[in-house]
Amino acid sequence: MDRPDAAPEAEPFDEEFDLQVAARLRAAFARSRHPMLIADDHRRWVAGNEAACELLGLAQEAVSWHTMDDFTPLSERPRLKQQWVEFLARGEAGGRYELYVPGHEPFPVEFGAIANVLPRRHLALFIPADEGSAEQAATSTRVGEWRALMAARDGRLPLSKREREIMTLAAAGGQSGDMAESLYLSPETIKSHIQNAMAKLGAHTRAHAVAIALVTGQIAWTDDSLPSG
Repeated sequence: MDRPDAAPEAEPFDEEFDLQVAARLRAAFARSRHPMLIADDHRRWVAGNEAACELLGLAQEAVSWHTMDDFTPLSERPRLKQQWVEFLARGEAGGRYELYVPGHEPFPVEFGAIANVLPRRHLALFIPADEGSAEQAATSTRVGEWRALMAARDGRLPLSKREREIMTLAAAGGQSGDMAESLYLSPETIKSHIQNAMAKLGAHTRAHAVAIALVTGQIAWTDDSLPSG
């Protein structure tokens, strides 16, 4: 497997912050129906939630035997190496990713990633394209054209109480129609709140917004935040 030529230095170790992020990630892995994976600097998966294992057709204990490259079409792997180097340097990524699962045709997913959520550990989150939304359609590029994004943590605005509530439901795996029904709002109002949250977070896709909200502590898990069904 190709390796990035040189990974940039991770942020200095902050034990209290890292413990907070680790707790947020554990909660997300336990509660979200969106596939989430943690990768190391060399694109090797080190952990995945139940939804990720189901999507990739892997047993939980087999996740760490695989890399991001294993689930990328052969034609896209040379570009993946450069995309990954840029992602590590800039801190975030978002867009559309063509996922390849052996035995199946490649299929598009919405992709969001945050580098160094823990030292040299990077969060990747996928939302299947069939759960697409107006936000996704408006921001997506050609499948496979996810791109590295410069992290803008200092310039982000805090979400409102309603935006946090809706982003928590989105992080759990809720879709716009389900969220509208549970909150007694119209689907258009839900989409408007998500678009506003994306703008405040500097996110380019819903998956990117969910990843940012998770890492920055703007997801408040409760039993009510779990999607039904």
